[in-house]
Amino acid sequence: MTDNNFNTGGLVVDNRTPDEIHSGQVRMAYRLAEAYAGKLLHVHGIGWHYWDGKRWAYDDTGAAKRAVVAVLRTALADSLGDKQLASDVRKCESAGGISGVLDIAAASEEFAATVRDLDADPHLLNVSNGTLDLRTMEMSPHNPADRITKVTGGAWNPDTPTGLWEEFLQRVLPDSDVRQFLQRYVGYGLSGRVSEHVLAIWTGTGANGKSVCDNAIRYALGDYAISCEPNLFMHRDNAHPTGEMDLMGRRWVTVSESEKGRKLAEATVKRLTGGDTIRARRMRKDFVQFEPSHTSVLITNHLPDVSGDDEALWRRLTVVPFDVVIPEEERDGTLGARLELQAEGILAWAVRGYAEFKLAGLNPPDLVKNATRDYRNRSGTVGQFINEACITGPAVKAKTQALLAAYRTWSGSAGVAGVTDADFYESLAAHGFKATRTRDGMWRQGIAVEAGGSND
Repeated sequence: MTDNNFNTGGLVVDNRTPDEIHSGQVRMAYRLAEAYAGKLLHVHGIGWHYWDGKRWAYDDTGAAKRAVVAVLRTALADSLGDKQLASDVRKCESAGGISGVLDIAAASEEFAATVRDLDADPHLLNVSNGTLDLRTMEMSPHNPADRITKVTGGAWNPDTPTGLWEEFLQRVLPDSDVRQFLQRYVGYGLSGRVSEHVLAIWTGTGANGKSVCDNAIRYALGDYAISCEPNLFMHRDNAHPTGEMDLMGRRWVTVSESEKGRKLAEATVKRLTGGDTIRARRMRKDFVQFEPSHTSVLITNHLPDVSGDDEALWRRLTVVPFDVVIPEEERDGTLGARLELQAEGILAWAVRGYAEFKLAGLNPPDLVKNATRDYRNRSGTVGQFINEACITGPAVKAKTQALLAAYRTWSGSAGVAGVTDADFYESLAAHGFKATRTRDGMWRQGIAVEAGGSND
């Protein structure tokens, strides 16, 4: 915390040190800055952080207050024969005095930071044995200047064996293409960027390993991962913005929901997976804005209800089925704890997934695409219309306008709100019924209005 001398007409007005110029709380704030620069950080709208040797940890235990007390203790020892310094110490030796010192120090250049200063470089992955640059796969020592607030649960060693983890994945996801997709998806999560605009939905009845899988990944990723309340992605009136603060700086966000019939918070899902700047706040704190860095997973026994045929939403949803039910006699209550011991191997597996994602993208396999298509076919008004009022198969076809007219009739009879013409056409294509132009109009191969309706 520095003071600039004022210069008037070439004459230096005052060249004393800040400790000689100031008194009371201001004097102690300067002393705090001198003693704890690089050890404490104040983030506007969030609060104090402290350097724990690996990352800037949020101060929820009073580390900054203890630092002020230590500064006061040192100043008191220095005050022998200095009545003014002793008086300054006494003025600060109260809860209000300590808070006052911290309030002043928060604005100093040694401590002041904004949310945008934190975790600003997505290429840096802070692991327990250093900081990994994902661009070069090179390690460097932990550095407070990087302003990183997260650290993984495991160290990074690319040669760490992953035997138990691989065996577990083979058991719960027997399709190798799905396992590789999962690895790329977790690797995408490490990227720290929201570039794919996707929400993976892990679904299946109980005892199929999806929660064990999530727990193991979150344990390996440490601070970068978090399990949020279901209301983050599920519809609830009057949701509070504090829940979205948990997303700041995260790279792996999961939500578990077991209730049947819950409705997806469609607008929220689109916003939180779309890369838009997030505006949120902690309880009794100011709003802050930050760029999203998280990859999202919804873990559920029952696929949530989706109200419509919003193409922007359906482009995001990706269903990963966990269809294997582990027989009761094969269930291992110690598996979760044993997978925690594999944290380094799981982290190495995830980093390899990052490299694969950079090479090939997410590239969901057919099994995932088909599961997502089946979900859509059972959801939304266009899917319901196809199921209830149409026949499908390679031998049938219908004009697009005939399908639209039948859809309007069906939605009116069913008492549901229909989508726009453009969304209807796009939804038909998304269901696999592409438009083909002929001399007598636009046709859709593979679908027709059921008996009694016009297809021309």
